[in-house]
Amino acid sequence: MRIVIAGSGRVGGDLAHELADHGHDVSVVDHSRTALEQLGTTFNGSVHLGLAYDVGVLKEAGIEYADAFVAVTDSDNANLMAVQLAKEVFMVPKTIARLDDPNRERAYRELDVSYIPASRLIAKVVYEQVVEQEFRLHVTFEDGETEIVDMEVGAAAANLRIEDFQIEDRLRVAAVRRDGKTYIPDRDFLLKAGDLVVAAARKGVINKIRRFLSSGDAS
Repeated sequence: MRIVIAGSGRVGGDLAHELADHGHDVSVVDHSRTALEQLGTTFNGSVHLGLAYDVGVLKEAGIEYADAFVAVTDSDNANLMAVQLAKEVFMVPKTIARLDDPNRERAYRELDVSYIPASRLIAKVVYEQVVEQEFRLHVTFEDGETEIVDMEVGAAAANLRIEDFQIEDRLRVAAVRRDGKTYIPDRDFLLKAGDLVVAAARKGVINKIRRFLSSGDAS
């Protein structure tokens, strides 16, 4: 994929390296020469000095041929303008903006801008690390009621069938990771202590299965 990233701070820099290291064609735009230099000589992509919403700079970065555009500067306004420009002028198929101020979420939704709510996401991760370490979040859908999570099962789940572990309309297993291998389990698949289970889960379902998790006791 050809991907243009606006913002070369910690988030943008890490993302640029990750994407480039996985073989994607990555261009980074930032108004700070120092920020671009911090990408280092190992960065396998192109850098472009200028504002995230400067048409000339974006063209130089190859946005006309981009499959995706990501705006992760430290300015919500700049991210919003840049994404709207990418969507409406350059017709980039996929655009994502970083959003730091949660009070602006409604405006982003009304403008049909896909965004990552940075502060809320960080708060969610910290909460899980403090309260629910055995139940790690990957994705939360827009309604906030369903999440894709992974969890390590304990001895109480040994020889338990997937069908018996699942809860209708509350918990559905998609994959099981065991001894370096990934399985797509059928209903009769038997769990073992230490298995890493990836599942779609409704909010609050952890209380129903806590006794089966490696660090959870029945409550």
